[in-house]
Amino acid sequence: MLQPRFHTIALGLCIIWAVLLTGGLAARVVDTSWLSAIETELKAGSSLVLVALSWAAATFAIRDWRPAATLIAAGMTLGCLGDASPLLGSLWPDPQRTLGNMVLFGLGHVAYIRAFCLIDRAQANQEKRPAIKIWYVSLVLWLVIGTVVWYFAAYLGPHHAVMRIPALAYTLLLSSTAGVAFGYALSNRLFALVAIGAILFLASDVLLAVWIFHDAVYRPFDLVWLTYGVGQMLIVVGSIRNLRALATLAE
Repeated sequence: MLQPRFHTIALGLCIIWAVLLTGGLAARVVDTSWLSAIETELKAGSSLVLVALSWAAATFAIRDWRPAATLIAAGMTLGCLGDASPLLGSLWPDPQRTLGNMVLFGLGHVAYIRAFCLIDRAQANQEKRPAIKIWYVSLVLWLVIGTVVWYFAAYLGPHHAVMRIPALAYTLLLSSTAGVAFGYALSNRLFALVAIGAILFLASDVLLAVWIFHDAVYRPFDLVWLTYGVGQMLIVVGSIRNLRALATLAE
């Protein structure tokens, strides 16, 4: 799938991502004023690196796998726009950023799900597709899990009642991503990284919901960004590994 020089680029970008994310998380732990001052920039920068990695993968991908790789890159780009929104301040059309970011991340997950389906179609040609009943069970299971966590994390929260229904729709979309990825992972171990990433992404938004609706504060460590950052990385890297393996089998 990928030319040899891509591996050098990918390794370098992964190292940069780890440094930036670690620095952003350390800003909450280390009492250093200069590090705290650039916390948002470091975290947004780590997302930007994943955007670069995903678009590099789409650029170097062979023709058959380019649509799926492009969709992964588009989903990561939309998420990065949401991550960077705090840096725009009043220039961002949604001052509270909640609804706007839900739309951006939601569209990103639509792109992820479509990419996963394209990968599944390739798996079907290689007789690796999971039984359709298992796939539906996985999807329904994660939708139920999403509904339950929404009930406790958002519906029972005393704050921002007007956001409960939008939060439900958003949670179900993220749960669908986890359900689709988990279903595919049942027959393809390489997809396990993607499934774990999707589950961590859902976990990060559950933590965020507890913060928003219950006014919980995560100190001194940013659990939301830890689960989110690692989740996004696993979705991108896991998808790249999966596409590469499919391309190798097709040769």
